[in-house]
Amino acid sequence: MTRVFQFIFGLVFAVCLGMHPAIAVERPFDLTGTGTLEVMTDDNGQLTHGVLNASGTATHLGKWTQTGKVTFTPDQSNPDIILASGDTKFIGANGDELQAEIKDSELDTTTGIATGTFLFVGGTGRFDQAQGSADFTVTQDLNSGTFDVVAQGRIDY
Repeated sequence: MTRVFQFIFGLVFAVCLGMHPAIAVERPFDLTGTGTLEVMTDDNGQLTHGVLNASGTATHLGKWTQTGKVTFTPDQSNPDIILASGDTKFIGANGDELQAEIKDSELDTTTGIATGTFLFVGGTGRFDQAQGSADFTVTQDLNSGTFDVVAQGRIDY
């Protein structure tokens, strides 16, 4: 009976060793792309919100497309700066989605340059529990609504 017990214990132990959960790994994240921002204004001509659509390439996503919504708030201390926040999703080449929040974003209306952070908050497929962030710079044509975007940061999934 002792040998049977030792065999069963050894078998259970070996199976349990092979069942350890996958551990998220922090990886570099780099993104480039182009897109459009359709902006909405209030009755006074102030920017209120916008819808963005973009595409490009990024590490871990491959060729990606992006959709998102952005809310604009005037900076009370500087009339040339517009603060922006919102939610967006990147859809990778294989269909996996990476969800992100747009944080700490500022648009300088004199230059058309915006900076901010994508805060990764999950998604689908391999990005189900993704975390991390990437700082971005957007250079846009304020007349046409087109823009170029680059981002660098880290992602865990």
